[in-house]
Amino acid sequence: MTRILKIFETFKILDFPTAYIMAFTGAWFLVFLVTVVFVKPKNKDVYRIVGAIPLLHFMVFFFFNYTKGVFSLGFGRYVWFLIAAFIYAVAGLIVARKEKVIKHVVITGILVFVTFALSVFYISGISHYSRFTNYSHMNYEQSMAALIDEIEGHYILSDHKHIDYDALRAEYIPLAAQADITGDEIAYAQAVSRLCYEFHDGHLSAFVIDEGLRNELIESMLGNDYGFSMLGADDGSIVAILTDEDSAAYELGIHNGTVITGWDGVDIDEALRNVSCVTPCWPVLAFPISENEDLMRPVFLAGNGGDTVNVRFIDDDGNETEVTLQSMGSYYGRYVAATAPFTAPVRTEFGYSKMLNDHCGYICIPVEEYDTYGDIEAVLTDDYPAVRELLISRIDQMIDQGMDRLIIDARGNDGGLDVVASSVVTLFTTEQIRTNSGFRSGDEIVESRYWNWTVPADGRYSDIPVVLLVNAGTSSAGDILTYDLATCPNVTVMCLTTTWGCAQGVAQTALMSGGSIRVRYSIMATLDEEGNIYIDADENRVSSIPLDVRIPLDMNAINEIYGQETDYPLDYAVEWIDTLG
Repeated sequence: MTRILKIFETFKILDFPTAYIMAFTGAWFLVFLVTVVFVKPKNKDVYRIVGAIPLLHFMVFFFFNYTKGVFSLGFGRYVWFLIAAFIYAVAGLIVARKEKVIKHVVITGILVFVTFALSVFYISGISHYSRFTNYSHMNYEQSMAALIDEIEGHYILSDHKHIDYDALRAEYIPLAAQADITGDEIAYAQAVSRLCYEFHDGHLSAFVIDEGLRNELIESMLGNDYGFSMLGADDGSIVAILTDEDSAAYELGIHNGTVITGWDGVDIDEALRNVSCVTPCWPVLAFPISENEDLMRPVFLAGNGGDTVNVRFIDDDGNETEVTLQSMGSYYGRYVAATAPFTAPVRTEFGYSKMLNDHCGYICIPVEEYDTYGDIEAVLTDDYPAVRELLISRIDQMIDQGMDRLIIDARGNDGGLDVVASSVVTLFTTEQIRTNSGFRSGDEIVESRYWNWTVPADGRYSDIPVVLLVNAGTSSAGDILTYDLATCPNVTVMCLTTTWGCAQGVAQTALMSGGSIRVRYSIMATLDEEGNIYIDADENRVSSIPLDVRIPLDMNAINEIYGQETDYPLDYAVEWIDTLG
């Protein structure tokens, strides 16, 4: 029963068109049933008309709600109701021809119920978007204004982050209006991307659906390649990385490790202060926590400039010199290579394990998803024994091989389901794990009645020393995994950066003007035991999951990260955990 109540509780956040077509489809069976019971058999046409009305109704409904640009996005959401409409139409024709209709009415009811259940399953489960708004038919200015109004009304972190919506309107609606005048789709896409950046929430993000537009946007926002990227070392110096040995930059004296002191006529520190890490890519490359953005600012600055850029640096003789560099094309490839060590996932299967040496084991949690149907069942039952059994099997195998300490690798873990995170954590804690959710009601967040659960502690590995490796790509449910494991006395959270810092429930998507951009954001809250927002930072952008051990980022580390075929953070973690004796 609780499973059903969970599903129905999410109906409160449905958008009106979805709620309407869902209600109509379900309620029409009562109309069909009443018609069969009370209309005389000789009135065959009444049955046919009653059966056909849902099909005609769907056509009218879809005429007003189809999506421009990405037809499948809207159609995929509503197709189940079209199937139900066909079921009604066929049932009307069959009943009009039969004397005994009870069997056919029952079959119709069963088929409609199954179709209705599949629609709920898709909308609330597979698509992950309980709420959908369609601005694809609006112009740029109208869609921008509508989006800001919508976010103000539904975004779960508006008060937590103290968002100034009037300031956003004043800045971004004119940008969209100007894009309307010039017909500049790239300028519009840039404005939407920058609007999303203002919230410093990786879950509030824009994704460009059209591949061609996406590539143009990436090139326009990430800038030009001048033959190298940059990174800040722990001593405060900004150094060149990933230098192309065939580039003019290399020939003129900029090599890996060269200290950069100025960019385009501005001292490097001042230039960095003016850089925002707006990522026109998939949101896992967002940097909601300020310390992570500060680390990435040199990477973004390295693409800033026009056809040429002036760069000051300390040459091999210790003298400061300045050179002018020509653009070599798009910076995107070098940008990806520069950010990857701090954001990229460890691409392997869930629960992959191995021995790193005679006594240190390794297990990877790359995502909080395990099996599609098992995941959905686990969400509804608040339990995931299959995940625990898998991890227990893998860990016990390593214990049999002599393992007495463990490294859990969650770098680049891009989230999934809270119940998967809880099933992992319970093996390492002696305390029960409580997960709460909530919905926005006016200016308040009201705790959910059914989307809350308690996972009892297992604790069988609570005495094993554990290092949890994370990075700036450890996100969403990966943040929850980190937050909960960090409370275990035997777990040390370690890496070069803190985690992504976003863990609220994403359940809203908006399709923007022309259907080429989709904006998603959170409308379900993730709460602590006291009912307060946790993990997501407020306007100060300070992580609530500080690292226990921060891996040094000196020149030796930078050289290993970018210059050798080694896994520097993992090697550092192994050396550190070995010191525990």
